Amino acid sequence: MQRLVAGPGVYICNERVELATWVVEDAARATPEEVARRRTEYRTRPPEDLHSMLADMVRSADRIEGGLAAWITRLREQGTDWPTIAGAAGMGVDGARRRFDAAGPASS
Repeated sequence: MQRLVAGPGVYICNERVELATWVVEDAARATPEEVARRRTEYRTRPPEDLHSMLADMVRSADRIEGGLAAWITRLREQGTDWPTIAGAAGMGVDGARRRFDAAGPASS
């Protein structure tokens, strides 16, 4: 690893960026028939494959939720009100408060 690409709550090493670039380029070269075949394979994975990926997916979701909670906490500490947070998140105020109220001060 030589470099990290940083974003909100995520760091990606240069090797993964190169892999992602290869995947995108490979997909761009695929024929429509190849794309259809790959989609079918992806959608019809056996349950054992899905089971083996489940723990990683849960860990990823937990990391994302933790980062999201940290962002909401910072916004609330800086005085951002719930309507502004809800609008930025693309959700209603009640839904935002229910989901994130434990992340920051409960006022406004």
